Amino acid sequence: MVHFRTWPLGQQFRQLAAYLSQPINFGSRAVLVSSLLALTLVSMGKRLQLFETFEMLSFDLLTRLQIQESPDPRLLLVEVTEADLEAYGWPLSDQVIADIIAEVQRHEPTVVGLDLYRNTPQDMPGRAALAQAFEASNVIGIFNVGKQGKGIEVPAPPTWPADQLGFNDLVIDPDGVLRRNLLYVSAAEDPFFSFPLRVVLAYHRDLPFQVDRQNDLLRIGDAKFPALMPGDGGYARVDNRGYQVLLKYRTSYQTAPSLTITQVLAGAVPPDWVRGNIVLVGSTASSLKDEFFTPFSQDQSSQFVMAGVEMHAQSISQLLDAIAGEPALYQFLPQWGEFLWLLGWTLVAGVAGWAVRRPASLLVLSGSIVLGIWGLSGLALAQLVWVPTVEPIAAFLLALGLVLTQKALYRSSYDQLTMLPGRDMFLLQVQRALQHHPGTAVTVVFLDIDRFKLINQSFGHLMGDRVLKTIGQRLRQFLPTSAQLARVGGDEFAFLLPVHDQTTVDQWLGRLQTELSAPFSVARRRLSVTSSMGVAMAHRDHPPTAQDLLRDAHTAMYRAKALHEYRHEVFASTMHEEAVRRLELESHLLSAFENNEFLLHYQPIVCLQSGRIAGFEALVRWYRPEEGFVSPGQFIQVTEETGLIVHLGQWIFRAACTQLKAWQQQFPDQPLTMSINLSRRQFHQADLVIQFGDTLQELALVGNRVQLEITESMIMRDVDGAVDLMHRLKQLGLKLAIDDFGTGYSSLSYLHRFPTDTLKIDQSFVGRMDQSDDDREIVHTIITLGQKLNMDLVAEGIETETQLARLRAMGCRRGQGYLFSQPLGRDGATALLANPWPWAQASIPNGASTP
Repeated sequence: MVHFRTWPLGQQFRQLAAYLSQPINFGSRAVLVSSLLALTLVSMGKRLQLFETFEMLSFDLLTRLQIQESPDPRLLLVEVTEADLEAYGWPLSDQVIADIIAEVQRHEPTVVGLDLYRNTPQDMPGRAALAQAFEASNVIGIFNVGKQGKGIEVPAPPTWPADQLGFNDLVIDPDGVLRRNLLYVSAAEDPFFSFPLRVVLAYHRDLPFQVDRQNDLLRIGDAKFPALMPGDGGYARVDNRGYQVLLKYRTSYQTAPSLTITQVLAGAVPPDWVRGNIVLVGSTASSLKDEFFTPFSQDQSSQFVMAGVEMHAQSISQLLDAIAGEPALYQFLPQWGEFLWLLGWTLVAGVAGWAVRRPASLLVLSGSIVLGIWGLSGLALAQLVWVPTVEPIAAFLLALGLVLTQKALYRSSYDQLTMLPGRDMFLLQVQRALQHHPGTAVTVVFLDIDRFKLINQSFGHLMGDRVLKTIGQRLRQFLPTSAQLARVGGDEFAFLLPVHDQTTVDQWLGRLQTELSAPFSVARRRLSVTSSMGVAMAHRDHPPTAQDLLRDAHTAMYRAKALHEYRHEVFASTMHEEAVRRLELESHLLSAFENNEFLLHYQPIVCLQSGRIAGFEALVRWYRPEEGFVSPGQFIQVTEETGLIVHLGQWIFRAACTQLKAWQQQFPDQPLTMSINLSRRQFHQADLVIQFGDTLQELALVGNRVQLEITESMIMRDVDGAVDLMHRLKQLGLKLAIDDFGTGYSSLSYLHRFPTDTLKIDQSFVGRMDQSDDDREIVHTIITLGQKLNMDLVAEGIETETQLARLRAMGCRRGQGYLFSQPLGRDGATALLANPWPWAQASIPNGASTP
């Protein structure tokens, strides 16, 4: 089977395109495409050796976890240590080596392996004795096959038999770690046997040796040694010249029992360590720098390096185990098996990424799967089967990321409830219509379900979802197939109509609203839902962008809602201008706080009987340096809707109380009060009482000189909550007034529950007293009611002497209006306190008393 990663890159992407074109659902397609794309990218990285280093590191870690520390009793190491170098010098003389071999031979070893180069330039003593030692067939020597120029770097002495020589060529991976064992090299003239292979063949003289070139393996008796090939395990582009096997380390450090040459020459050799075993003579002295990093060399530390003779002992031990039938050779998945291994995990990633919705669950599941891959690889490696570890983990994470990306893109493009395109997809459709039909008007309709919040609040969101699905189905059924329908918000739909004449559009939308409002059953409940629509039409003379067109339709929909819903409105440029002005006003309001553009004006509240000033009502004003005063009607409602009124209201309270304190100190004989309007947002502010109390305490101001004005509508929204708040405000000593009394819908049965001190008669009634008997009776009734409840009364909007006379006659004690004064700045109000009106005393009826 041809491995997927060996396909040409173009073929891989053609395969992906073929999967994309299959008629399957999006979820299955996302899983398959992500899996194949992940395999493609991982295989490209494999070919570029992107994962090879990480695979080696993973192999090392798993090897360290599974190693069994059991020195091989079939081997004995005769080591040349640092102490031996001091005693015998370096290089060792041939006579010393001959004596070592002779001493070892006395105890009848099966093989003596001399892991020391002997081609020295000077004529050392004992050369003949060493040559004589090699007359024994169980002595194996070593030479270096590394080339320098045209000759072999360190050849063996010419007197040594060729069949008793093995080369020393340890294969080191690119990261500097020795994991492979080169056993045999087939040359044009004579083959080359490695030193470990020569030793093993001498140990098993009775077993035949065969090179099976057709199957790329070596045979020693019944044991087979397959050559390491590119793609095996974690090797992507391994140099596989010759016959190599992956080295299985027996131990992490001490491979076999050991003696020093000093001990051997002194005769301190346990016979049982030698008889019938393999004796290797080599150097372990660090100063000779014959050391190699192993999988146990953490951070390539010298603590876990092995000398060359120890590496040869590891190799010999592995070969002996394999010949004895013990598990000693690593196996690798075939290419088709590796492909299925990777494909399986990428498919698992795709299914998990698409099916699991909760991020926490997906995170736990993904971590468990990654650990599972690593654990399974460890179990396989314990059975000497090296399966890729980093590749499937990378493929899993990559496929998972691709599926999650496709899932996010899908969910951002399509609504999961109604299965309609989302906002972004709809904008693309509108933009395409604008580009493909430049000479034709494009009509976009924005639809919002009326009172949908009430459905959610009454029956729950599950019922709301069913209503949305029903509306989506009705829209699909009624709209023509050429119309582009989308869900662009919670209860908002938009569609692109193929009709461009406004008269026809009006007819279409009229019929559509009728269709949508037809009753339907959801969860055994009968519902009738209406909708408000906004229409925006783009003409070729003024082609807007898709975003502008949808925005304009949205703006027109809000105008339809403002005109009592269940209708549609066509966008006009004035709607957009109004929205822009509103947004600019909000922006300027934020700047006004930063630039201290707000100030207070004060309108006098006058005692109607004496004409003296009883107090003031604090009224906020906004002065913009470049435009002058901004009408309160333009910005008060905006501050309410945006929540800025909370900050502004606290500022008004502090500023008004500060001014009252100043007037009390300046005019101590005048018992002035300060009336301050309380906004709806402030009325529901959790820390309102605390803030007011802190301000009064900071200014050392008596609370009963401050009166808060509350409208009827604010109180009646939540009667119990209003009563509780009013009582807590009263505990601060504050006085309370019901503003605009008579214009709301309060019940007289509640009035006695409110701890109010004052009723303020709305100016609409006062202003019409001269023309309407009904309004005069209403004012008279309110005054009588206030007197019965022992409340103060303040009439607003007094502008004429006639109104003043009537209110005096009815018994109203106080009033305010332009007849007395318009709202004044701080200096004007102060001047008014210092110099009362000259007509004030003249206006007092004979015998009237001052308050």
